[in-house]
Amino acid sequence: MILLGEIASVTVEHPLYRDLPDAPYQYKELLGAIWREPLGRHLDDGERGRTLAALLQTGSDGRALTAELVARSGLDVRDWVDRLFAVMLPPLLHFLYRYGLVFSPHGENAIIVFDQQDVPVRLAVKDFVDDVNISDRPLPELADLPDGIGEVLLRENPDYLCQFLHSGLFIGVYRYLAPLLEDQLGFPEAEFWELLRERILDCQRRFPELADRHELFDLFAPRIDRLCLNRNRLLLDGYRDRPDRPHAAVHGQVDNPLHSAAHLPAQGHRIVTPAP
Repeated sequence: MILLGEIASVTVEHPLYRDLPDAPYQYKELLGAIWREPLGRHLDDGERGRTLAALLQTGSDGRALTAELVARSGLDVRDWVDRLFAVMLPPLLHFLYRYGLVFSPHGENAIIVFDQQDVPVRLAVKDFVDDVNISDRPLPELADLPDGIGEVLLRENPDYLCQFLHSGLFIGVYRYLAPLLEDQLGFPEAEFWELLRERILDCQRRFPELADRHELFDLFAPRIDRLCLNRNRLLLDGYRDRPDRPHAAVHGQVDNPLHSAAHLPAQGHRIVTPAP
């Protein structure tokens, strides 16, 4: 896994709002820039990086980029998807289970590195300014954080940390990738989620000593909260001033397709539906 470092940053503070108690948080983020480490220095000859979001794109001819990548790879679609899961899941799950730490691996922050045959081989992650959260539980791995780090990183409960994978990756990206693969390559959506579940279990089997963490950070709950960012703007917060950045609004729950393979719908039915 490649963690693209943030080399330097600059913020221009407002001369008045910075000193006002409870000033709206937006007025403390008016102008800034981050110099991020480029991906190119980490790539071997013939490798190239594509954002995870690119896998959902289709061309003017209606053909999906992912369908083209699978064809170029020489693999069948199941093996290609399995390679994608093998690249993404082990590092993200290990950070969660071992260290109680999550990134936000959504389509923009996660970059898939492909070899010359367009087979996924590595994962790169960027954006650590406000997209790194740690557990609020007293885990020994978090007891000796460097000075200043523990005060900056947000601490969240285990269920909320799991949402970074559920909402950011599984619902935010895989929810759309699964039906795309079924429509264009004939890979059943139910089989996609079954394979994902099995690869998560494989990661857990590799580290039986972390069984208590697998239970604490439970990715297999029957239902999961549905986070709806648009509700913050349209129904809850609007454009009102508030001193702290709000959490995404929770609006109901959805079935978790990872809960049990036996509960997956029959082929042809969409498993996770968008929020109304």
